[in-house]
Formats: sequence, C-alpha cells, structure tokens
Amino acid sequence: MPKSKSKSKLNKSMITSITAVIELSEELESSKCNCSTEKLQVLQQLNSQSSSSSVIPSKLKPRKSSRKLCYSNILSELFIINNNKINEQKGEIYSTPIAKSIILEKHETFANQILKTFDKIDDLPYCFTKNNLQTQMKYRMISLIADPFSDQMDRMETSVQLKINLLRINHIHLNSRLPVKIISTPIWTRYAVHVVVQDENTHCLRLSIYNWSYIMNTRQIKSYNYIQECLTRLLPINSCIVILDPWFKMCHDGEIGLRCESPNTHLLMIDFETRCSTSNRINVDQLRQWGNTCYQADDNLGAIQFYTYGLRQIDEQQEKELTSKGKSIGPKTDECEQHRIRLLSNRCACYLRERHAALALADTSILLSINELSHVLESPKTTAGKLLFRCLSAHLHLGLFDKVESLIKSHKFNIGLRNGENLAAITILERELIRLRDENIKGRYDLQGMLYEQISIHKNDKPPLMFIDLSHYHAECNRNDLFEVRPCRPEELTKNGYPKGSYGIYALKNIEPGTLLIVEQPFASIDNRVIGEQRCYSMNFWQTNEKNSTIEYCNDDILRLLNEVEKQLLIGNNSWITFDKIKLMQPIRQWLIERKNDNETEQENNNDTSELLDNDQMLVLSKKQWQQPFSKRLSPPTSHIPWRILFETQQQNPFRSKSTLGWYPLGSMFNHSCLPNCLWYLIGDNLFIYVCASNIRQGDELTISYCPLWISSLNQRTFQLRQFSITSCRCLLCSYDRSNMPQYEIELKKFSNLRALSRQKNLSCSKRFNYIEKLNHIYEFITKKFRQRSIGFINEFIDLESISKYIQYENNNDNINEDKIQTFLNEQQLSFLQRLSRVCRLTIKDLPKIGNPIFLFGTQIELLIHHLEHCHTHVHTCDLKQWNRLLECLYEIFTFKCHVSTSNMQKTLNDHKQLFTNLLQTQIFLQDSSILK
Repeated sequence: MPKSKSKSKLNKSMITSITAVIELSEELESSKCNCSTEKLQVLQQLNSQSSSSSVIPSKLKPRKSSRKLCYSNILSELFIINNNKINEQKGEIYSTPIAKSIILEKHETFANQILKTFDKIDDLPYCFTKNNLQTQMKYRMISLIADPFSDQMDRMETSVQLKINLLRINHIHLNSRLPVKIISTPIWTRYAVHVVVQDENTHCLRLSIYNWSYIMNTRQIKSYNYIQECLTRLLPINSCIVILDPWFKMCHDGEIGLRCESPNTHLLMIDFETRCSTSNRINVDQLRQWGNTCYQADDNLGAIQFYTYGLRQIDEQQEKELTSKGKSIGPKTDECEQHRIRLLSNRCACYLRERHAALALADTSILLSINELSHVLESPKTTAGKLLFRCLSAHLHLGLFDKVESLIKSHKFNIGLRNGENLAAITILERELIRLRDENIKGRYDLQGMLYEQISIHKNDKPPLMFIDLSHYHAECNRNDLFEVRPCRPEELTKNGYPKGSYGIYALKNIEPGTLLIVEQPFASIDNRVIGEQRCYSMNFWQTNEKNSTIEYCNDDILRLLNEVEKQLLIGNNSWITFDKIKLMQPIRQWLIERKNDNETEQENNNDTSELLDNDQMLVLSKKQWQQPFSKRLSPPTSHIPWRILFETQQQNPFRSKSTLGWYPLGSMFNHSCLPNCLWYLIGDNLFIYVCASNIRQGDELTISYCPLWISSLNQRTFQLRQFSITSCRCLLCSYDRSNMPQYEIELKKFSNLRALSRQKNLSCSKRFNYIEKLNHIYEFITKKFRQRSIGFINEFIDLESISKYIQYENNNDNINEDKIQTFLNEQQLSFLQRLSRVCRLTIKDLPKIGNPIFLFGTQIELLIHHLEHCHTHVHTCDLKQWNRLLECLYEIFTFKCHVSTSNMQKTLNDHKQLFTNLLQTQIFLQDSSILK
C-alpha cells in the first residue's frame, strides 16, 4: 500500500474488505494483506472487534518476533483461512421449502450489498480476496465433445425429473434433472452468478453458477458492464433452464441452495437456445450484432456462438422454404447469401484470432468454388475484401504458401482484392508470404526484431492492425527429421528417475549446436502482465492433504490459463481433434491410460452380465454412462475430463516469460536436466527450442532446464523443481552435488550469507572490501575443492564480479586500505579471462571451439563483453582475436544460425549486448533472481 495513504484510509480499507466483500459468495472472503507490524496489529484489532460475527474466524494469536512461519502459514494467518469443514454429511429431504418472499428479500438485500461493495472496492488502493478451489478439484468437468448441447439433451432424456421439495441436502442427484424458471435478476460476484429459481410448484432456491465460460476471464479480461450485458441475454427473468445432476448443499453462509460447478456440461439453456434458433424471436441481424459486440470485447467464444446461431437460422429458413415448395434443392436468395457471407467472414476472423486456422479455412472454402465466388464479389467491397483476405490468411496460418501465391495471382481474387483500401492489405499479404515461407522452410527468424517488437508492444507502441494481425504471426517449425518423440525405455526410466510411462525427445542423428528444433505456437496462452492498474487480487487455495491440512496456493494467472484451455476445447473440439494436441502431456496421458484400463475392466464385467439383460435394459444402461463423472468407483466418460487433471498438467508446465504463460504440447515432451543440451526462448507467445551443446549424438535425449540456469545450491534446485512435480533430479550435476553433501551446501550457505552482508547499503568501503575478501576466499576454496564438478560456480562468479565492480565506483571516504583495494581490483581484472575460462570449463587453446556453448549463456557473457570493451588493452592481440571469433560463433548459436557473423569486433559486442539486454527484459529463466544486477 502506498505510504501516502493515511492510517484512517488503511482502516477503512480493512473494514470494507472484511465486512462487505466477505459475503460475496460462499467461498469469497476478503481481507487487506500487508507485511508491516503496524498494519498486522490493526488487522488483529479489527478481527477482535468483529469476533461476534459468525463469518469471521477466531482471533489471530500474537506472534513472537523470533518465531518463523513458513510461506503457507503466513498466508493462512493473513488471510484467516479457516480449514474447518462445514457439515457435508447427507441431510434429510428438503420437504418444507422456505417461503418465496423470504428468499427474494434476501436476494435483493444481497444484490444491494454487492453494489455497495463494488463501489467501496473502487475507492480502495488494493483489495485481496480468497477463493477455495476444493470443489473445483473434486467436481468440475471439462467437455471434450463437439456439440455439448446435444449431449445435454441426450442426458436429459434418460434422467429422472425432480422438484425442489424432493431434493436431499448435501447431495448430488445423479441421473436427475431439475427444470426451473429464473425469477430474479442475476448477480455477479467475481467468482459466481447468483440467481433465484423456481420450480413448477413455485418453490424457490438460490442457484450459484460457477466456472461459466460466458463470464470467466481467459486471455480476455471481461469488464463488469460486459458481464452484466451477457447475463441479461443469458438469464432474463421468466426464462427456463434445466440443471442436470442438481447439487443441493448447505453453503458457508448457513443458507441452503443449488450449486452448479460445471455449467458448460450441467446447465441446459433451453430458452436461450430456442430464442437464438427461432427467427421470429431473434432475427439474424440481431444475432450478428450480438456477435459483433462480443468480437469488439475480444470475447471470441461468444461471438462464434452467435454467428453460428445466425448461420443455423439461415439454413433452417431455406430448408423450410424448400419444404413448403416440395423441393429438396433450389436456388439461394441473394439476401440470405449476403447474410451468410457476413456471418462466415466474421466467424472466420474469430477463428483466426484463436488460431483455429482449419476452422477458418472451412468457413471460407465457399470462395474456392467459382460459382459461389461471384456472389461474394457482388457483396459490398469491404465485406468481400475482408473475407478474401481472411481466406488467404487462413491458408498462410496452415502453411499453404504455394496455394496463397496462386490465389493472389488468380483473376477472380484480383477483382475482390485490387480495390482501393484493399491494396494496402494485399501488399501486407505479399510481404508476409515471403517472410513466413522463409521461416517455415529455411528456419530463418529475425530474433532481434521479434524481441524488439515484443518490448515495443509492452510499452504500448503496438502498430495498428489490418483485419488480422499477420505481422505478429510467425510460422511454426518442426524438425522431426532430427528428433523423435517416444516412450522412455525401462533403462532410461531407471537412469533418470522418470515416472513410469514418461515420454522423451531423442536425437535421430548427430546435431550441431545452434540447430533450431521447434518453433511452436501455444495451444492456449495468456498475457500474465498486470493489465492497467489492477487492484483486486485473489488468493486461490485448496487442501492437498486432509490428514495434515496441507494448503497450496496459486495466482489468478493459472486459473485464467486453465479457463483459456477450456475455451480452446469448446471452440475447436471436433471428435477430439483439438484434444489430440494435448493428450500426450504427462498428467493427461496418465489419466487416459487409467481410464482405458478402467473401461476395459468395466467392459469385461459388463460382458459377464450382458447376457442376463434384454435389449431395452441394455439401451438404458448405455445411455446412463454420462452419470459417471461424480462416481467414485467408475472413471469419467470419454466425453469429459476432470478439471483437476488440467490443473495437474499446468503444475508441470515450465513455459513462462515476463509477459506470457502458455501450454506448448510438443515443448512439454522435453524432460528437465540441470545440465541441459537445449535452450528455449518464449518470444511473444512463440516457443523456440534449439540445440546449445556440441556433444549431441544419435540416440541422446534432448533436454531443457525447467528452473533458472546455473543455480549452484542443490537444495535450491530441488525446491525449484518441486513445483513441476520433480522430486529428485538425477543428472550428472545433481548426482555430483549430492555425493558431496553436506559440506557442499555448508560452503554455499556461507557464501550466500556473506553476499547478503556485502550488499548492505550505507556500508563503509573498507567493511565491504573485507566481505569481498572473505567471499573470494570461499569462492577459491569451493572452486578447488569441487573442481571435478561438470560446471563451475557461475552464479557465485557473477556475484563476486558484480560486487567488486560496485566497490570500484564507490567513494572511499575512510581512505583505509585504498592501495590494497586497488591492488585486488587490478588482479581481478588481469585474471578475469582465466577465471571465466575455469568456471565455464573452457580451454583457451581450443578457441574459438567450445565444448558446451550453453555454459556461456547468461550474465557471464555480459561480463565478458564489458571486460573486452573496457580492458582490451590488457589482453594480448592474438587472444583478443580468439575471443572475438568465439563471440561470433556464440552469437550464431544463440540466434540459431539466423544471423551471419562479422569480423568487426565492436559490432559483435554490440549484437551480444542487444541480444542479452532484450532477453533479460523478456525472459525469466536466464539467471537466478538472487544475482546482483
């Protein structure tokens, strides 16, 4: 919180957060969080004042200053996370429902409180909320089928209809349905939609809808006003819905109500579907306008849905007209075709935005027919130009470069494209065709240009877009002639400690350093930067172990990415085609294997009993397979996957930059090693993986590093890898470090403590120099003691050099040991190249050849460049030429041979500086965060 805020403002913030925000939903509670002692005392006093409320847990106990709390305990204390479970035992039947007037009155009071709360939140500098993910882990399901509505209709036909007074408290009613009517205005509370529903007996209940794709934040951040507009369209008063598998439970606020955890699979929007499919209720123009509104808000899923409804209406209307005339085939009216062209063009743009180029091409395939092309060209020029441009863009996204070139030269396409404002678009298209072909076929990427472009976008210098943003799109590259993805052999599993059933990527031939292996676009990605002035943060937690009440946390970016994954499945899932892209990712692959085994076991059991059932009984049995998602004994059906499996997949995902978090299915096949032979960049949302070692032979496994490079401490590396579900790394580096425990860690701990002391501000020059001498002594000791280590202590070397440079420019006011300090600095300067060669395991005689170029990747190369620029007079001319040739070679490798070397040393140094400056601004894996910059 900013220091300018007064204490009264702080108290107001805390009071508002606890008294108002805490009742937003049954899992939504909020409290101000800060780490200063004074603010924590205010929070404790506030809790003691509000202890009479049943919502606030017991008071915080005062902590002694000497007591240390682990990270999770600190968060539990600050956010007052109550691990006590509510009574979830199955209760009796809800035979005497609460009066309708009472429920509506409570709902209205709740709505007024929510409005006041949002107004107060707008005045707060920051707001923290907590969100329990436990129910999502248990019950949330993700649909994998092409038409969820048809699947819901099939399930509804085989289900038993219930009424509110027949529901059992704290019970999920499998194979049942509850038809209800909306009788109140829906309320959105950041995590859920709350509305009052009524059954045919006029009995009422509160319905809470969680995880709804219409309102969830994905790659797009939806505004409050936009969500309210969506809810007005989706849940108008007196509209009817059907809840499948109704879950009736006691909520945390003491009230009872219905909860829908997976609305995309368990909420049947009958009235909404009927209204959108019937032209006399909502016409095609209205649907197109709604789709355009969604498109402008970057809600492509909603836009696709409305455009699809419009296309269905056109098809049904034409079918009715032909049926009335007794014909099956007839001419199409110009008005219908104009509507169809606009809807197809707009839906194609949505598909291109979401990288579903195949679906976009299917929408524009009408243009490939000469007969249909004439209708397109008769449409308005802007519509025709956009549709033709999007058709060609879809071909480019699919890598059909020759087809694009032939279509551009086609006379028919020239008529639509060579008109006024479309000339700029065709110019862009021809330029990008050349670039994308070079990227795809030759693997030639302008790495420096891409990095500069990414940094410019971060600074809001993004250029205007033409229809579809081709200039920021880059072709994929997959050198499957150099590597294969295959299951690890038993001896490989044992050697590397991989889990059973693991896959890996293995070289098919000897590979040179600097060889680009893959350029992959994400299956799903989000921008993880703070958008605007974000002031409301959520602490998402769940209990991983019921015995010891272990709690884990994740941020909103993780949930947004998982919502984006679900959105991509909803948009592009066609007979598992989209799901096929991610089915090899480790947790998903393991779940599929377990489900397959369970299905085989179930099939054997069914075969034993099938002879005892008649045909009608077998039909009913097959239709009831959908009820398995909530069953503990049976595995989920193939049409759904538990959200928990996607969450576990994300926990093993290392691909994140300072701006992007994404899923890369092929990239996830690379296993981890603390001594990797490949490097990866995440530029924009494109993943680049290339070889950065000179000893790759046929059959070797290709590996990357999941954690920041060159962390010396084995304990720190182990801690970093646990977040990726890697309990123990068995690479050569970890095996050596583990064999030298505990002395190895003791010496590193000494170095770490002295490093912290030497970084203190307002420290005298002599005192700081004293620390530097001790650091240098420890560094020399560990370098000699553990000289058999595969790589030297790079981070410690960088630390020592950085602190030495700091004292060089520091004013020595005490004038003590000035000569000694200068002598030490001169010795460090003269021996720099020798010490760098030793820590990076280089032999100067072998220059410009290098055994493992990856050892020079990082801040150490920046130190080398600085030394050659400012201290080149101390370097022999022959040695200087050798180091220059080495830098030229390294630059080619680090840019995967896309840039030609030059004999101009100053240009080589500038290229390296620019490259690593850009990488440090965009990547997070380059160096451990503890390194002094």
